Parts: sequence; C-alpha cells; structure tokens
Amino acid sequence: MPAWTEEASFPQPASDPAALRPAAPETLSISGVPWVTIGLLLAAVWVLVAAGGLRSGVALPSLLVYGAKATPLILDRGETWRLFAANLLHKDPLHLAFNAFALWNVGGALERAVRPADYTALLILTALGTTLVSAIGADSISLGASGMAFGMLGASATFGWRRGACGTLRSYFGLRIVPWLLALFAAGLGSAGVDNWGHAGGLLTGALVGCFLTPRRWPGDTAARRLAAATGALLGTLSLGVFAAPALPALGQYRDGPAGLQVKMPLGWRRAASAPGSVSYSNGLTGNFRSSATLVQAVPCRGTACACDRAVRAAVQDELWRLGDVGRLKQLQLGEPSAVRGVLASRIDGLLEGENGQAQVSAACFMRDGAPAALIVLQPPGGSATLVERMAVTVSWPGKK
Repeated sequence: MPAWTEEASFPQPASDPAALRPAAPETLSISGVPWVTIGLLLAAVWVLVAAGGLRSGVALPSLLVYGAKATPLILDRGETWRLFAANLLHKDPLHLAFNAFALWNVGGALERAVRPADYTALLILTALGTTLVSAIGADSISLGASGMAFGMLGASATFGWRRGACGTLRSYFGLRIVPWLLALFAAGLGSAGVDNWGHAGGLLTGALVGCFLTPRRWPGDTAARRLAAATGALLGTLSLGVFAAPALPALGQYRDGPAGLQVKMPLGWRRAASAPGSVSYSNGLTGNFRSSATLVQAVPCRGTACACDRAVRAAVQDELWRLGDVGRLKQLQLGEPSAVRGVLASRIDGLLEGENGQAQVSAACFMRDGAPAALIVLQPPGGSATLVERMAVTVSWPGKK
C-alpha cells in the first residue's frame, strides 16, 4: 500500500507543555498507513457480516441484538456496552460505505498527523460522546459511525487551529474545514431519520479532544495519559451497566392509571394503550425487547372472583397479551399467589406463550373497596425479577392509607 506523505508547518506555542519535545525541524511530516482507521473499518465490516446485512441489510430485531443504541435497553437492562458498539454497527453496505468514506478521508489524515495514542483516545471518546448525547437527547434507535466522523472533523479543525497549521495541509486541519463541517451538519438537520443528537455529541467531543492532540513527532507521555483516561472511561461505562443492572429498570415519575390509580413507571416508558378499566405503558420496543406495565381496576366482586390469579388471568387473556408482542396467544400459565414484601398485596408470576415467542408475567394485586386492582408487568424471559415489587410499593389511589 503506497504511503501518503505531505508536509506542513506547525509553529510551536511557547506555553504548550509539549515544548519539551526534542529539537527537530519545524515541518511536520505526515506519512505512513492509517492502521487504526483501517482496523476500525474492518471491525465495522465484520459486524455487518455477522449481523447478516451484507446483501439485503439488517432488520430491526437484528440491529437491536448486535448493539444498536436503544435508550430503553440502556435504562432497563444496563446495556451500556451499546454506547460503544452502536458506532460499529450499520444497517446495510451503503450506510457503511458513506461513513467509511468520511472516516478514511478525515480520520485517516488525522491519524497520520497525531500520536497514535491520541488518535485511539479520540476514537473512543467520540464514540462514547456520540451515543451518550444521543441517548439523552433522543429515544429513537440509532447506529453507525457518522457521529465519529463528525468527531474527526471537529478534532481536525481544533487541532489545526490550536497548532497553527499552515502549508499544504490547511485544507485538512484548521478553520478552513469549518464551513464544510457546518454544511454537513445542516444537511443532517434537514433530513429524516438522521440522529442529529449523535452528530452533535460526536462533533463537540471531537472538537474538545482536538485541542489537546499533539503532533506525531512530539513526546508521547501526555498522549499515553489521554489514552489511559479514554480506556478508563470505556471500561467504566461497561462496568456501570453490570453493577447497576440489579437495580434496573430505574423508576421515574408517577403515571396515571384508571380510577385514580397511580404508580411510578420506569424512566422513558410511554403510554401504550388505555381502556375504561386499564392503562398501559411500555418501553416502545418490539419482539423480545418489549416490556410493559399495566394498571388494572376491576369491578367489585365477591369470593373466588376476587382471587389474584383470576383477576390477572382475565386481564391478560382479554387484551394485555397483545402487549407482549409474541404473536397470537397460545396459553397462559400462572403460579400460586405469594405475599409482596412491604405492601398489602399478592404477587403472582407466570409465562405467556404466543406463536412467536414468550413473555414473563409478573403481577401485584390489591383490594380496593371490595374490587381488585392489579399492576401487571410483561417482560422478555429473564427480565427483572424485582421490578413488579419495586413498582407495587409506589401504587396509590385516593384514600389509600
């Protein structure tokens, strides 16, 4: 592979800590092969092949399996690994080709100009910054390396400005690329299906990190420390999800149910359905990633008609099975009621089987003025075992002691 070599002048700021570099010509030689960029693109190709999207693209369920950014899965399951993995995943070869073109032309040039440790740290931090800002600003499913590409543009601009780049490479580094950068960002604002929050996160992160990047010929001590910090941020992000998972989903504000019922729903869940005697909320996903919770207020009853299993079975078999997104109902299996700790309620667990899969059923039942009220949670198999009890403690209605 032929080497790409150009030369540019980078005046040395007197106050820069990198002034400790050894005496060398003022010209910065940019040569070699961008191996880190090549490795990144090969990883993206491998993920696309593994997801089965090389020919006809990747369907939504597979995108979620292979790491697409889905805020409900990060908040509900602690899958913080998606904050990095989503940047390597693409929906089809054309999507990958566009992002690969940008990364090769912008990131490849920047990799040749700076310390390898700096460039690797930049990739890690822009990947995390892209999906973190996207997860906060938008709850849509997103994926792709376009946020990292914007990060490379932002870093190239601030790196060239900070180091006073001049000569033939001013078209790659410095303020000359800002109009092009802004035009690309504005094009995203006017396009449907574009994760502009992610683009903004990558751009801002890259621009900030670019202020600290050092040219390749300068000493590598500070670059190594930046790489260590970026690696620590990545490992901390992954570990956070593992340690937080037992307490997830995290509960948010109170949501209204039928007949004055209220309960704290998980963060990010939205109303999914309502009927005269029930109100449902879900995380908005589909298939094996769908989770939902429903507040049900039944009519007054007597005797066995008020039993917890009967109330839950009737509600699920009538309508709530549709929220499980497992296809047409085949059968519903429920266990024996048990007490809920910390609240006067009965808990019942079971399994909902449909033509396309299964859903885990967990319910808490209360007696309210001679009528059963129930909180019914549907989750994929292996979902949180404590969610229904944590939510049951927050169930309230007017006059409840």
